[in-house]
Amino acid sequence: MRPNVTALIRAEVGARWQLSIDEPRIRLGLDSSADFVRGLLTLTRTDQHILVEGSLESSIPTECVRCLDIFQQLLRLQLEEQFALAAGPSVCDPPYLVDANGTIDLTLPIREQIVLSVPIQPICRPDCKGLCIQCGKNLNEGPCECSDDSVDPRLASLKTLL
Repeated sequence: MRPNVTALIRAEVGARWQLSIDEPRIRLGLDSSADFVRGLLTLTRTDQHILVEGSLESSIPTECVRCLDIFQQLLRLQLEEQFALAAGPSVCDPPYLVDANGTIDLTLPIREQIVLSVPIQPICRPDCKGLCIQCGKNLNEGPCECSDDSVDPRLASLKTLL
């Protein structure tokens, strides 16, 4: 994802350009990737930057923390980054630059937003029942054969009070 923004650089301050993103796959790391990245970005020419902002969506395979099944986690991303036109005295170590050919590399900021948008505890669906604590069966597939009468031996004397 390296659009050429030379025309936007030559345009007056405040000029805008719409960029449609539709990538089939983006690598996130050594062994993970997002299935797709889609959305619409607006590129705006400012005094010393190209401002990139917009909404994207993506999907990554994720493991549910309750039932341990792999599912597709849909992610909604908000992207807002500045690409400096040139590194100079007024720009202190810009994280992103427009290269000498007039292109910007959107891969890294999009990758960062995908990684930051993944929930800490992903759940495949709101009513996920998880695993049986005794036999480990996935309770979403039906009830298990375990009995619910097991009592912790440390609390067995309390059962006589009921």
